Amino acid sequence: MSETQSVDPETLIALAENERKTLVERTPQWLLVLLFGAAIVGVWQGAVSYSGISELVLPGPYQVLQDLIFTLKNLFSGGYVAHATWITLVEVVFGFALASAIGLTLGMIIGATAFGRKAIMPYVVAINTMPKVAFAPLFVAWFGFGIESKIMMAAFISFFPVTINTAAGLAATDSSMAMLFRSLEANRWQTLIKLQMPFATPYIFAGLKLAAVWSVIGVVVGEYMGGGEGLGELVRVAASQLRVGRVFAQILLLSLMGLSVFGFVTMLERYFVRWKK
Repeated sequence: MSETQSVDPETLIALAENERKTLVERTPQWLLVLLFGAAIVGVWQGAVSYSGISELVLPGPYQVLQDLIFTLKNLFSGGYVAHATWITLVEVVFGFALASAIGLTLGMIIGATAFGRKAIMPYVVAINTMPKVAFAPLFVAWFGFGIESKIMMAAFISFFPVTINTAAGLAATDSSMAMLFRSLEANRWQTLIKLQMPFATPYIFAGLKLAAVWSVIGVVVGEYMGGGEGLGELVRVAASQLRVGRVFAQILLLSLMGLSVFGFVTMLERYFVRWKK
């Protein structure tokens, strides 16, 4: 490099930081995920091959792959898996929507009013400490074996994180900004909509992400209780027939459903919280 040439200081800093990074930090994320997944499959295959565990208890990766291919073929050909997936998806979406509405409403009341913090919050916490799975038979008795009981179960399990995160977000409003709004004589509603809600948006989406995952759990718990439809019912039937590979395949399908709802919420977050780094 000639003496007349100069090096951008930012380039030097970037090069120095890159040299300090470990091998894991320099490796692309997709490659790390692939390698870690391959290691899990290898350990899994080794456990099946050399531990003497029966495939009726723990099928190998190849058997699970075959069952997964069968499940996906049945799904895309419009078979019974497609019908069950549609039923479960409807229940998850409506359960998540109901949990979001209840959680946002309670969270706004708790976070914006003294009555909510003192009178309602203890009940919300007490409900969350209860073993919610034990309520599944009650929801079936109250709402029947249709999709209504599954929707209510999903909402009951997943409303709490939305409530708590909304309340926490409203309480985390910058105090100096709140003083500015008071000096401008803004009323409570204007402060809530124009100041507290924008501050609370990242918190709210954090709660919505948890609710998206928990709603799938709530639906599956409700389907275990009966009704004869949904992926949870298929898992229960496959387990009763000792088709463990089919159980794994259907659980993976449920995981993809949960990831899809989670991804949808993440896309909404990127749209509504563009200002957040």
